[in-house]
Amino acid sequence: MSLILNHLRTSPPPNASTTRPLLPTPTPYSHLPLDPISYLTLAIDSVAPLVRIRSQKGGAGGGVALQIPVPLGVKQRRRQAVQWILDVVAKKRSRGSGKAMFAQRFAEEIIGVVEGKSGVWERRQLAHKTGTGARANLNVRQRKR
Repeated sequence: MSLILNHLRTSPPPNASTTRPLLPTPTPYSHLPLDPISYLTLAIDSVAPLVRIRSQKGGAGGGVALQIPVPLGVKQRRRQAVQWILDVVAKKRSRGSGKAMFAQRFAEEIIGVVEGKSGVWERRQLAHKTGTGARANLNVRQRKR
């Protein structure tokens, strides 16, 4: 963790993305490397999903499973965001060897999230799009009675 925070601290300030805005923060982008913990927290909270999709078997009758959106708590949101970031980092090729390479790839992915270049943004957008489409299934249990 110290290697990740050190890489974030020594990196140049990120470029702001207009297409994928981060959560509102009182810290300007040029000051983010000065506080690497808030840098990391801002990136994780910005890409964290608000909902997850739960499948309910037999909700529509027959063998069809319904997709039902479920809101996530803060810890669940952050865990999902870190899991997505770790998945992306694990798939990236290492450009060298040594114990610091994973930390460097993780820090570069965090910088990519802040700049709006990471693939994690697409996963978040897909989760929200699926959740928005499944809103009609929220009252299925009430209609059955």
